[in-house]
Amino acid sequence: MSTVLMASPEVLRHRRLVIWTAISANLLGNIGLIGVNVAAPSIAKDLGLSATQVGWLALSALLTMAMFSAPTARLSDIIGRRQVTIYGLWLGIIGSAMGALAWSPLSLLVSRAITGVGLVAFFTTVTTMAAAAYPPEQRGRVLGLTISTVYIGLALGPLLAGYLVEYLGWPSLFWFTVVGLTPSAVLAFMIKKDPPPSPEEKMDWPGALVWMAAVALIFTGLASLGLNLFLLAIAAGLALLVAFIFRSLSSKNPIVDMSLFRDSRRFSFSSLAAYINYMSSFSVSFLLSLYLQYSKGLPPSKAGLLLISQPVIQAAITPFAGRLSDRLDPGLLASIGLGVILIAILVFANNLSVTTSTPALVFNMGLFGAGFALFSAPNSNAIMGAVPPKRLGQASGVITVTRLWGQISSVALTTLVFTLVIGPGEITPDRYPRFITAARTCFWIFTPLSLLGIVASLARGEKKLP
Repeated sequence: MSTVLMASPEVLRHRRLVIWTAISANLLGNIGLIGVNVAAPSIAKDLGLSATQVGWLALSALLTMAMFSAPTARLSDIIGRRQVTIYGLWLGIIGSAMGALAWSPLSLLVSRAITGVGLVAFFTTVTTMAAAAYPPEQRGRVLGLTISTVYIGLALGPLLAGYLVEYLGWPSLFWFTVVGLTPSAVLAFMIKKDPPPSPEEKMDWPGALVWMAAVALIFTGLASLGLNLFLLAIAAGLALLVAFIFRSLSSKNPIVDMSLFRDSRRFSFSSLAAYINYMSSFSVSFLLSLYLQYSKGLPPSKAGLLLISQPVIQAAITPFAGRLSDRLDPGLLASIGLGVILIAILVFANNLSVTTSTPALVFNMGLFGAGFALFSAPNSNAIMGAVPPKRLGQASGVITVTRLWGQISSVALTTLVFTLVIGPGEITPDRYPRFITAARTCFWIFTPLSLLGIVASLARGEKKLP
């Protein structure tokens, strides 16, 4: 008899609540997160954002997500994953409401930063709750299901944002997120309370502060490359990061358990592959959204319609890839996915221009989505499978941290290229050729990074048989 059939009614109810909370939170959270990419040109026009500020529109949320990723993952082990999920959902609701009411670039960036803190709190905890609620032999299927809802959100985000922005204005996108996240907060409240933590579990607040300062300095400096004091910011951030690593290795209650990397080569290289993959791929949808509206002159609704080809493919293939990773070596599947991503990025770098045909663009976005689907769930399964059950929370936190570090690195590099190639000021029609140059420059930077990701993925070695 299967584990599911043997489970008690109470356990089944708990699993259903956890799964539906994870599905709804991932779905609505990612719709709002990715939808801002489509809304960016309209926001830039209304609030007078420069090219650099357009980059910071995405970077501001990702920066706070990266800063708070490790501390919130650790905090969830102490006060409970359910509690952190509830706090995160309400912060996401408050930040989105502030975004809808934003009246200046600064007020909008602050709202995005607050939203980022909320998003990372529940993105981290719902994955851990879903993985812990089911037995190990079903983990790949569960991860495939929950991750596929991320991609469904990414698919619906551009489409919904396009119509909302075009017909109701860009604030409506933020109000949609407010309304959408509310049921998730109710579902999270209905989940049974977490068991009390061990008395030995303590929060390393000094370590958390060092982590947050290191992340803020490194990525703010990277995004500001070429401006005064950027080298000092990056150097100070790297020094703090080294200090954080040494503190974590010597601490009984580290924010990030660095011994996971020391003790498992498979865990280390799977995490490195995830970081490199997100660094080389996250900005793709952002760049293509701007390309379709600036260079192709499409309205937000039509741009959003074209952009869904990538995440639709991801959503369709991810559950299959997750199930397959329960039977085959997930590391091998992830490496194949990275190879497909490399091909798609190379095509963008070589061929993106004003004359690029729409069918060719849509096909390549679909190819990119297929590669990403083959990578994401299997690689997450490889990471979770490389640690004992009692360390699943830390492993899930590492998945979130590596993803966010990769995403913010990608956006920081894109913002840097925008600053150097397009220059200060708004992206006006006379600067559209510079935008094409900037976009292709980004893709050429992402190409060798993708190749490096394949090397890291293959270096993890084969899965050990039980």
